[in-house]
Amino acid sequence: MSDFELGWVCGILEGEGCFFVTTRRTAKYGPYLYARVTVCRTDRDVLEQLQRVTGVGILEKVRERKDPRHKPISQWIVCRNQEAIELMIAVYPHMGVRRQAKIREVLAQVEKRPA
Repeated sequence: MSDFELGWVCGILEGEGCFFVTTRRTAKYGPYLYARVTVCRTDRDVLEQLQRVTGVGILEKVRERKDPRHKPISQWIVCRNQEAIELMIAVYPHMGVRRQAKIREVLAQVEKRPA
């Protein structure tokens, strides 16, 4: 990503991004933690651009709206653990205090997971 693109991605994530950990249970190892990054919007073109610029993530249609005048909601989700971690590390220095704290929390949780 260029510096300009990184700044654009950071702006989207600062305003509408969600950084979190999800758990999957496996028979062999028990719970396994994964880092995730998501953005939900009605403007799918912005999410498509986010996917192109970052080179990661998938797009999903979350739901149709009850009122036909409203656009459906779509979601961009970085669901591969390593890609989510790398994205969080890349944007971290440019995030606000609250987002930085959340990224630190997610990375700390994922770091403690079993190998």
